[in-house]
Amino acid sequence: MPFVAATVKMPEDIRLILSRVARSKTLPARQVQRARIILLATDGFDNMYISKQVALGQDSVSKWRSRFIKKLPLLQEISEKDPARLAEAVSSFLNDCPRPGQPPHYTDEQIIKILEIACRSPEGLGYEVSHWSLNLLVDAVIKEGIVDSISAKTVSRFLKYGGNPPPSRPLLASFLRESGFSRDFCGKSE
Repeated sequence: MPFVAATVKMPEDIRLILSRVARSKTLPARQVQRARIILLATDGFDNMYISKQVALGQDSVSKWRSRFIKKLPLLQEISEKDPARLAEAVSSFLNDCPRPGQPPHYTDEQIIKILEIACRSPEGLGYEVSHWSLNLLVDAVIKEGIVDSISAKTVSRFLKYGGNPPPSRPLLASFLRESGFSRDFCGKSE
């Protein structure tokens, strides 16, 4: 006997939000695609048909159908208790789940201190040069006791992106905004 996908029944307010997402030209394509999967599933289509419509494998279609069925009671609860948060909850559901990964080696505070040293003059820390080299900066960071060890490549990455996170999360900018520092964090070197 062939496998039959679970039927999905959805309240109208959730359907309306998903329809808006499915028609969006500005939201990420993966969210639009996932919204279309769920809408087609609620219209009674099987995974094979949906996979052809959204150009995605049947396993992925099945996964998103199952995830929606599991998350539907929570979305209905949010719809009843706090309808203003429903659109945010649906959008959050359509995003990727957090994936495990290696934890960061350096804390945000350590990164900020490294960037602060890079903004200072080397002469102010007792070096007889006017500009930092990566190796000299590494030496200064270790001497200051910020970290036990660090590579020049890592320091270079911090200087380029502002930390471990990808450029989509600018660490230094968010730190400055939250801390109330002025825009000219590094100041003028003397």
